[in-house]
Amino acid sequence: MSEMLSGEKGPFQMLFGEDASLDPGIVIPIASVVFVVMMILGVRIALKDKGKSNMTEEELKADRALFDDQMERQATIEGRIYKPEVLREMEKKEIAEARRRSDGYPDGPDKVG
Repeated sequence: MSEMLSGEKGPFQMLFGEDASLDPGIVIPIASVVFVVMMILGVRIALKDKGKSNMTEEELKADRALFDDQMERQATIEGRIYKPEVLREMEKKEIAEARRRSDGYPDGPDKVG
C-alpha cells in the first residue's frame, strides 16, 4: 500500500498497468455508466419492497408465514408466550395508521384487511 502512495507510479497505474491513464475522456463516461446502473438497481429494489399497508391479504399471509415460526422460537427462548392474535391486532392498527398517513385509502382506518 505504501508503494502505491509513495512510488513513481500512481495507484491507478499500479493497479491497471504501466499504460493505464486517468484520461477524463475515458474515466468519466465509465464512472457515469456505473453510477446509472447502480441507481437503476437501487430504484428497482426500493420499488419491489412493499410495506405492509400496500400488501394484499394473500401477501400478508405469506409474510406472516415467514415470520410466525421465527417469532414463536424467539418468544420461547425469552421465556414468553407467543400470541399471534395480539400481533394481528397490532398489525391492523399499524396498517390503518400507515394508510391514514398516506391518504391512499379513502375508506379510512376501519376498513383494514
